[in-house]
This record gives sequence, C-alpha cells and structure tokens, in this order.
Amino acid sequence: MKFYTIILSLILVLVSCKDDDKNQETSNDFQTEQDKNYEHSQASGQESGSKGTSVPEKEKTWNAPDKNQGSNTQSAEGIDMGTIYVKTDQNDANCSCYCIALAKGTNTELCLSENEMYINARYSKSGNLVNFYYINPSNKNTNEELPWKDFDTNIPIAVLTPDENGVMNLDWKGFSINGELAVDYALYGKKTLEGTYKKQ
Repeated sequence: MKFYTIILSLILVLVSCKDDDKNQETSNDFQTEQDKNYEHSQASGQESGSKGTSVPEKEKTWNAPDKNQGSNTQSAEGIDMGTIYVKTDQNDANCSCYCIALAKGTNTELCLSENEMYINARYSKSGNLVNFYYINPSNKNTNEELPWKDFDTNIPIAVLTPDENGVMNLDWKGFSINGELAVDYALYGKKTLEGTYKKQ
C-alpha cells in the first residue's frame, strides 16, 4: 500500500513540474511577442514621423511628442519616484490629506477623510500609469467601522495617469470585496483623492 502511495505522489510531483515548465515557456513566448510588437510599433512610429504625420490621439504614450507640450514631454518613467504630488484645487502645505508621496520601494499613505480615515497602499507602474492597491488601515486611522479585513488587496483602488505639463490625474476606483466593487464604500476617498495633482 505504501508503494502505491509513493508512486502516486511521485507522479503528481512530476506532472506539476511539467505544467510549471509549460507555463514558463508560455510566459516567455508572450514576452517575446510583446517585444516584437513594441519594436514594430516603434519602427512604424518612426516611419510616420519622417513623413510629417502626427501620432493619432489614441496611440499617444509618454514617449510620443505632443504639439501642446513643447519640451515638457514625459518619458515612460515620467511619474517620478521620490516625489510628492499635491492636489491642485487644495491648499495643503503640510500634506495632511491632499498629497500622494511616491517613494521607490515603500508604500504610501492615502487620506480618505481628513483627520479620520487613512490607509496604507502599495503602488506599481503599469505602462504609463500607476495603480494603487489597498494594504491595511494606517496607524492614523480612527474609523474602525469599515470592514477593513474584507477589502481586496489585489484589485486597484485608484489609478494615477499623466496629463499635459507634468500634471497627473488620479481616478478613484473604490474598494472591492471578493472581486466586486464594494458599492457601500465606493465613495470613501473619492472627494479627497480623486482629481488633478502636480509636483510639490
């Protein structure tokens, strides 16, 4: 009986390792295809630029020059890590609630309601935007009524995108529970966080 159990376990281990190898190959193929598509789009962009045509609005990236920006174009790394962004329509010199601090390798604290609700969030770049993900309530948080432990930590709660002249726009998505938007808690953070930001 032990012999059959050992053989069965060995077969399961071999099969799972084989599937892992296939997943890695698929991932490498996908990355190679993305690289080829990127190179192709760069080459076609250079050809169209040499003919004097402009880049269509939908295809603009941070690398594409914009007529209205002049020399203020952003690079793919245009959102500067180690920078504090302040909401443009708020006068918050002390950064008590209307700021986003992006420091490389650390999380950031987001204010959902001034002097009441604060969360820790991680962020990651995805192309030419930054996604923010909920981690947990901050030490400053005084609101214990929300179901903090139920909120998803792998679905973006906000997205920061670049705009002209170094200005950034933050779109508040809201918290999710089990992959679904938590409608009852969707407005928390919308008033304080959503809007236009500039470098401090």
